[in-house]
Amino acid sequence: MVLRPLRQCGGARRTAPGPAADVYECSAAGGAPARRGISERRPYPRCQPIYRAGAPAITFYAPDIYWPDFAHWVQRYRRAGNPVFVPESPPSLAAEHALYVFGQARGFGFAAFGVDSPLFPPNLAEARLAAVYRMLAALGGTLTAAQERDRIRALVLRRTSPSPTQTVALGGYLFTARLARNWFTHRLLERSGALLVLQRAPNVFDVLGRGLAITVRRDPNVAEGLAGMAGITQLRRHAGRWVVAKRLNGDQSNQGRTLLLSSRAFHLYRVDLYSIPRS
Repeated sequence: MVLRPLRQCGGARRTAPGPAADVYECSAAGGAPARRGISERRPYPRCQPIYRAGAPAITFYAPDIYWPDFAHWVQRYRRAGNPVFVPESPPSLAAEHALYVFGQARGFGFAAFGVDSPLFPPNLAEARLAAVYRMLAALGGTLTAAQERDRIRALVLRRTSPSPTQTVALGGYLFTARLARNWFTHRLLERSGALLVLQRAPNVFDVLGRGLAITVRRDPNVAEGLAGMAGITQLRRHAGRWVVAKRLNGDQSNQGRTLLLSSRAFHLYRVDLYSIPRS
């Protein structure tokens, strides 16, 4: 298919109209700023009604996101009626952003800039992204089914985030995350962390992430009661299936009160919860 420029789009391109779906890639969040920091020549969410009227053959808009408030821009494009596909983003937090795209935004594609280029030496961020891709691929249809059934959530937390904690609701529970700290000195172990939580069955969840401490309580909008972690199992892939790597208990789980994600590497955990109704 021949690519043709679309006028007044700030260097973006689209496919020529035809039987295949058109995808519009735009440097919509992080290109060279114009006056007041916003380029009106690009299809920002607030300008998309104009673009949709002038170019109805474009199926959806896929932004390159380079600004630090990644989740904000993802949700703005999603609210504008676009499925979430991010064709380019900086590699520094690519693994964390990938979890957000597939978990919270229920997207279908994410790519980081330059990770396959021989000009850039391998680094920790690329290794983390590769590990996350392998685990997401291994989840396969379980992941897409959870997206369809609204049984998946995700979050990204940074040292510079406005709040020290974030909470997502899923399956009648509230999962609250904060950046992990050293047990004795209480200093932050990492400057960022992320998680994707997927509901497997009632009271059974898979958690993929790193760098966070997670607590769970009942969602009062669903049911009142007490909640806790009955079991935490770290999983790994072996011979094409998930097997037990180790079971976390005692101080490893703060006596069943906290899921402590590894600060350095992404892992997948199976978490069994329990709840006790209030009398």
